[in-house]
Amino acid sequence: MKKETIITAIVFLVVGFFIGYITEAEFNWNAPEKMAPSSAAAGPAEAPGTGTPNGAAGRMGNAQLPRGHPPLEVANKIKELEDQAAQNPRDPAPRLELGNLYYDQHQFDHAADWYQQELALDPNNANARTDLGTVYFNLGRFQEALKEYQETLKINPQHEPTMFNMIIVNLQGTHDLEAARAAWERLHKQNPNYPGLDKVKESLDAAIGGASGALPRQ
Repeated sequence: MKKETIITAIVFLVVGFFIGYITEAEFNWNAPEKMAPSSAAAGPAEAPGTGTPNGAAGRMGNAQLPRGHPPLEVANKIKELEDQAAQNPRDPAPRLELGNLYYDQHQFDHAADWYQQELALDPNNANARTDLGTVYFNLGRFQEALKEYQETLKINPQHEPTMFNMIIVNLQGTHDLEAARAAWERLHKQNPNYPGLDKVKESLDAAIGGASGALPRQ
């Protein structure tokens, strides 16, 4: 997928907020394992100068780019993929790659547009749909994020990164602790060893408050 990534970064934030960062932020990220990792791992953009004949020259050139502009090699890749998408209007592949690239640059509005285009051509791509949900999370559009996750689970009811991201969005986004707890219990039942689940449980326990509302011990 790419951005199961949500919410990895988020998990660290969540824990820090209640017991003291969103999980690894790639829900690493870069996301809620930006949420757990997806088809294209979210992560930092390619290092300036990477892939150029002269590393120093590449770094210097990138340093002179306007603030917020992607590294030249990323910008070139985006242009290449946009050309491919224009030439192949029925091909979802370049649209998915563009969504992933823009996601990694934290240009979430652009990422959302390309994920939407990909899904219009390939509506049963569970990973892309969860990535779109994670983009919505990062844009503060929490209900839309949850809607995409629900659609993902219709496609693949065992999609664990989506279950995990639903916990985070309900906990940190909508603050619906009952829904967060239900999502936690669903994932715990399927895979009690899912990475980050223990940390999220601690945050939920703290948010719910007290032993009476605490989640069951594993």
